[in-house]
Amino acid sequence: MSWLQLELRVAPQSLAASESVLLEAGAVAITLLSDDDEPVLEPAPGETPLWSSVRVLALLPVDTNMALIQAQLQQLPQIPAVLDVQFLADQNWQAQVNNHAVDQVFAERLWLLPKHQKVDEAAAQHYTLLRLEPGLAFGSGSHPTTRLCLQWLAENIQPGQKVLDFGCGSGVLAIAAALLGAEVVGVDHDPQAVLATRENADYNGLDSRQVDVVLAEQWDVHLYPQQFDVVVANILAGPLQDLAEQFESVVSPGGAIVLSGILEAQAQDVADSYARTRYAEPQIEAGWVCLAGVLA
Repeated sequence: MSWLQLELRVAPQSLAASESVLLEAGAVAITLLSDDDEPVLEPAPGETPLWSSVRVLALLPVDTNMALIQAQLQQLPQIPAVLDVQFLADQNWQAQVNNHAVDQVFAERLWLLPKHQKVDEAAAQHYTLLRLEPGLAFGSGSHPTTRLCLQWLAENIQPGQKVLDFGCGSGVLAIAAALLGAEVVGVDHDPQAVLATRENADYNGLDSRQVDVVLAEQWDVHLYPQQFDVVVANILAGPLQDLAEQFESVVSPGGAIVLSGILEAQAQDVADSYARTRYAEPQIEAGWVCLAGVLA
């Protein structure tokens, strides 16, 4: 099947109305991207952040009335700019999805690969397999921050450890830790992230005893008084600093705190927020940093 891909530049104030127009026109997929490479990976508690200018990619049936869409967009207070309209054959769309497919082994222990990719059974026996749908850049394992965290988990997680994944998103880190033998609690502010983590955990053969997923408002250091051997959080520098005291309060002495979603220029400020944690040399990929430290 073939599609039309409509690309728009939209102000945040007009995003919801623009999405409504596109969905009413039959859009089967809507992707939001930064118009200027602004990093927004995970909201602070209670926030829904957007870039100052948003690029919207909408996948529409080939018989869509584009003139009608443009007329409806013209009625919005801040009119979106139509940047491009492309015809996509089915194989082109699939290629775009596959741009975010990850087939990578971490620390010769953990093998991340797309859900339905066939593997040689003899080769697979040497690794712990984690399968995810390659639909999104963030949460599929293709972003540097995710890869850095997966590398640390593959190198360090031991069976029986208790792990907190704060801002679990797709669940990739929580599921990786659980497949490596840990008991994991995943926390996120977004109900869709909680649902995605549960579904992905189930697909990988994990039950709620191995990956327990809760909304952030249901999780609190007082309501959920569990001590962890590892806390991993791949969110943003600001929330990581705000959560420093909470994270240090739930990690057992000698336990690890692993933080990512941090730009190189932010790394020292984030590390300085953790008064009781001694961080090793940061791991860096494409300007993104992973900090791993031990609680004194």
